[in-house]
Amino acid sequence: MGGITDKLFGNNIPDEVKNPRLSAFSAPGADTGFTDQGALHFKRNTGVESLLGGVAGAFRNQAGELGALQPLVEPGFGRLTEAGIRAVRDARRSSIGDLRQNLARRRVGGSSFAADDIARTNAEFAKKENEFASQAFTQELALSNELINQKAQASANEFLQNLQQTNIETSLAAQISNGVTGILSNNAGIMAGMSNSGANRMLNVAGTAVGAYFGMGG
Repeated sequence: MGGITDKLFGNNIPDEVKNPRLSAFSAPGADTGFTDQGALHFKRNTGVESLLGGVAGAFRNQAGELGALQPLVEPGFGRLTEAGIRAVRDARRSSIGDLRQNLARRRVGGSSFAADDIARTNAEFAKKENEFASQAFTQELALSNELINQKAQASANEFLQNLQQTNIETSLAAQISNGVTGILSNNAGIMAGMSNSGANRMLNVAGTAVGAYFGMGG
């Protein structure tokens, strides 16, 4: 009886259905395989690791270079302000010098008229300096904000590369896992169907045997 049962319930089910072979594979970006317990393992290739490290390093260097530029555009103290203020003050010194020489030639250098003329010229240049400083501050503020945003983006990109790659790998691993689960579930259904078929055949054999017995007895 045991032999018949084994034949009907076990030996008639192909081994590839009862114990499906889960094959590993290698791709340019990763290696996958299965443990003895059937667990999926997914390993990123060293080439991808190196590539991601290079990309992350490039963004890190970019963030550092952008950060080094920030002092150059510090609002009110940047290179634009310094250069513009220096140019206005140089022009004022030159203009005042020329004015003093002109007043001296006219022999009115010490007069109240000369003092008023010099004071008026100084005031005009002071106004120009203030106007330029205000405009430069606005421009440097915009440049500073742009650099801050670019630096922040570069710093974020350093980590986003790994995050995006991880998301891709997680999605791929999930697809593989779901596929394997589907195969195992399908095989379980096949085995259940074949076992039920075997049980039905056994019942038919038993019924035939019983019928034959009682028929003979009659």
